[in-house]
Amino acid sequence: MNDFINVKDIKDNIDFINLAITLKDIDAKLKKDMLRVCNTGNFNFENLSSNIQIHSDIVNVIDKDNIGKKVDGDALITNIKNVPLLIFTADCVPIAIIDKKNKAIGIAHAGWRGTYDKIAQKTIELMSDNYFTNAQDVVCVIGPSIGPCCYEVSKELIEKFNTIVTNKEEKFYIIKEEKYYLDLWKINEYILKCAGVKEENIINLNICTSCRCNEFHSYRKHDKTPKRIGMILEIK
Repeated sequence: MNDFINVKDIKDNIDFINLAITLKDIDAKLKKDMLRVCNTGNFNFENLSSNIQIHSDIVNVIDKDNIGKKVDGDALITNIKNVPLLIFTADCVPIAIIDKKNKAIGIAHAGWRGTYDKIAQKTIELMSDNYFTNAQDVVCVIGPSIGPCCYEVSKELIEKFNTIVTNKEEKFYIIKEEKYYLDLWKINEYILKCAGVKEENIINLNICTSCRCNEFHSYRKHDKTPKRIGMILEIK
């Protein structure tokens, strides 16, 4: 098995970025594994930057003074070349945010809490504040994460999400055999569109980590595994 998948040719005019997602042979939390991925995938390991993830809506700005320093948060933005941004997931939704006009990037870890708190929208808003990002120029990639086919939740959580997606004809959940399954993909797509991202610029890889647990770490399928998938995004 390869160490990662390179997300190439996802959209015109964004060849200034390098985007990869690690596979099951890699634990993104291990330094030696990420060194291997960076060497193979042409990412600058010395500048690799990530958060101490806490399922929040905190977005951190990476500038020349804090490259590689870890603080609490669940999203990162930068406009500096050769500074890879890394987030860790194992069923939660990873979202890459690429401003093709102003050459800026963001990356967000959206579990159900981060999704409910609209972390993807807040990432774009901070990019706008710092880099003059216009959401209409943004391309977003939703990476491997648990799909609506497998993400069983309580009825209470469904009702909680109904408060942020009210008066919509489409549902953000499905019911199978009296069980509720939440669609974090569709909710994050909705949040991105509400933030101003064009529908055609939202690219969902449609990879369910639970269905494809032979290829990706899955917190639910792998008995609360501490191992993590890494989504890495860098301006070349």
